[in-house]
Amino acid sequence: MRKDRMRHYLRGNEIVQRSILALVLASDPMARTVPELAREIGDRDDVEQAVGALTKHGLLEVQGGKSRTLRPTDTARRCHRLDAW
Repeated sequence: MRKDRMRHYLRGNEIVQRSILALVLASDPMARTVPELAREIGDRDDVEQAVGALTKHGLLEVQGGKSRTLRPTDTARRCHRLDAW
């Protein structure tokens, strides 16, 4: 049962990651903030974890202090263009 919960959590986190990346790419070149995305998605903890994962994998650039701004990396933009093709 524990594995099922972990699998469900990972899928849920991937959904949040996809949502954040889509919103950040759609806003490009304007930056989005963590609080802004938390309001849209609904859970700040989920947003924080997803932003951490996306940053770790080189898909988001994070700048600033409390209201951190998020921008897609060149890698994320390139993948988005290839996917849209």
